Amino acid sequence: MSRSKVRRCDVRFVCGLNWVEGVGLVPGAVRPGRSSAAQQWRAAACGTVFALCATLFTAGSTALAQNGPAQPQTSRPKSISDLLQPQAEAPARRAPSPVNADPVGALIAEPPAEKPPPPSFEARSRPSIDLSAVNLRPSDEAVILKTLDDSASHGLHRALFAPTDLADRLKDSDPQVHAIAARELKIAILRYARAQHGQRLAPESFLKEWGVRPEPWNPDKSFAAAVSEDRLAAWIDDLAPPSPAYQALRKALATYRDLAAHGGWKLIPPGPKMTVGDHGVRVLALRARLATEDPQLAPAPKPDLFDTDLAAAVIRYQLRTGLNPTGLVDRVTLTQLNATVGERIAQIIANLERWRWIDRDMPATRIEVNIAAEGMTVYGDNHPVLSMRAAPGRPTDQTPMLMSKVESIVVNPPWNVPSSIAQKELWPKEAKHPGYLAAHGFHTLPDGQGGVRLQQEAGPSALGKLKFDFPNNFGVYLHDTPAHSTFANDSRAVSHGCVRLQHPQDLAKLLLKPNPNWTPESLDEQIASGDTKRVKLQTPIPVVILYWTAYVAGGQVSFRTDIYGWDEALLNLLSAQKAPATT
Repeated sequence: MSRSKVRRCDVRFVCGLNWVEGVGLVPGAVRPGRSSAAQQWRAAACGTVFALCATLFTAGSTALAQNGPAQPQTSRPKSISDLLQPQAEAPARRAPSPVNADPVGALIAEPPAEKPPPPSFEARSRPSIDLSAVNLRPSDEAVILKTLDDSASHGLHRALFAPTDLADRLKDSDPQVHAIAARELKIAILRYARAQHGQRLAPESFLKEWGVRPEPWNPDKSFAAAVSEDRLAAWIDDLAPPSPAYQALRKALATYRDLAAHGGWKLIPPGPKMTVGDHGVRVLALRARLATEDPQLAPAPKPDLFDTDLAAAVIRYQLRTGLNPTGLVDRVTLTQLNATVGERIAQIIANLERWRWIDRDMPATRIEVNIAAEGMTVYGDNHPVLSMRAAPGRPTDQTPMLMSKVESIVVNPPWNVPSSIAQKELWPKEAKHPGYLAAHGFHTLPDGQGGVRLQQEAGPSALGKLKFDFPNNFGVYLHDTPAHSTFANDSRAVSHGCVRLQHPQDLAKLLLKPNPNWTPESLDEQIASGDTKRVKLQTPIPVVILYWTAYVAGGQVSFRTDIYGWDEALLNLLSAQKAPATT
C-alpha cells in the first residue's frame, strides 16, 4: 500500500472516530429524536466502518514497513502508440521482511549516514620529505616572506600559510626559536606552492560538473632541489599560472581593491528606465557610477542630463557585462550596475582560483566556450579568429566544464534523445497530445536493454544542421539549433546541457579548411541534401568549456552573471578552510 493510501485511511480512521462520538455511538449514549432501532442500526453500521478502516490502516502500515512505498513502473513499451497503455505484467514485489513491532514508527525513515568531511588542506599539504635537510639561506627566507606577504595579490589569504608573527620569530636571537620558525617558513611556502597549483580543495569537494580539475601535485622535492641549487626565487616565480589572462585578472583585483579602499560606488536608486533626454538625481547617480570604471566618460557641463556621451558609456558598460548594447538603463542593466565592489572582488577571486585548475599548457589553438558569458571563441596561436554567441545549459541542466578534442562533425544529425528528456518532457507531451512525437519526426529504436529510446530524424532535429562531437563523460556536444531567436536575448542559458551555436556553419568551414575534399561549397551541398554524414577532422582540435564570470578584455574587466551559482559554491568551499597548525 502506498504512503498516500495509508494517510487517507488514517484520515478516515480519525474522522470516523469523531463522527461516531458526535452521533452518540459511544457506549450508553442516546441521541434525542432517534428511535432505538435506528440508533442501533447506525451503531452497527458505523462500528463496521470503524473496524474496517482500523484494519486497513494497520495492514497498510505493515505493508509499507515491509515493502516500502509503491514504486512506479519503469518498463517501456515497444512503440510510441503503446507507450501510454497499461502494462500487462505487474512488477515483482520485494521479499517480505519481518514485521516491525511498531509499524507506524517504521514509516519514519532513518536519515542517511553523513559522508565524512574531505581531508583538510593542512592534512593534504603535510611535508613528504625531511625538511631539516633543507637549509634556507637568509636570502631564501627573505624571498619566502615577501612571497607570502604578496599572496593577497593572487586572491589568497596569507593566514592560510603561516602565522603573522613568523617574520619576527625568524629574527629571534634564540637558536631554538629561529629553528622552529624556519621550519614553519618551509611549511608555509610549500602550502603556498600547492595553493598556486589548485590544491586547496580536496578532489571530493569538486562538484560533478566541474570537469576541469587540477592534477595532484607535490612541490616538496622540487622545492628542496631549488634551495639546494640556489634558484628558489625562480622556482617561486613559476608557481602561479603563466597565462597573461591570469596576470591581467590579478591586476584587476588590485584595481578593484583600490576602488573598495576609496569607498567603492554608491547604488543607483530604483526607478523607471533612463534614456537620452532624462534628467535628475538618478542620472547624476548613474554618471558617477559609470565614471568609477570608465575612464572614457568625461565630465559633462550638465551632469544631471542623460546625454549622448552618457548613453555611449552605458553601451560600453552593457558590452562589458554581456548585455545587449541598447544605451537604455533598464531593470537588467540597473541590476548589473548595482552589484557592489565587494561582489566584483569576490568574482575576480573565484576566477583566479579556476585559472589554477587549468593545464599550464593550454593549447594555443583551441575552441573555447565560456558558459557564463554564453559565447564561443576559436583561438589560433592564442589569438581569437572566430567568435559567436552560444546557448549553454539552463541552471537545472548545467553545462559542465571540460577539456577534450573535437574529432568529427555530423552533417544533418539525428537527435538521440536522452532518456531523462524523453521521460520528463516528450512522453508527457505525447500523452497529452497523441501523435505529437510522430508529427515532430520522432520514432522509437531498441535501447539494447529490452526497452525503447527516442530518436528525432534529421531535418526537424533539435540539433539543426551540424553537430560537433568530442569524447567526454557528460554526453554533451556543440550543435546548431532551429531556434536562432534565442541568440538575440541577453540571457541564453536555455539548453538541456549541450551548447547551441549561433553560426555553426562558420565553425564547420573553419575546421574543415585544411581538408581539400570539404570546401565551403561542398559543405553547403551536403547540408542541402538532407543526408546524414559524419566527417572526421584530419587533425582533432582541442575544445575547452570553462566558466569565466570575470575576465579582462580590451584592457577592462568584463563581468558576467553567476548563472549556476558556481562562484558562490567555490568561495564557500574556500572560505571554509582554516589557518592550519604549523607543526
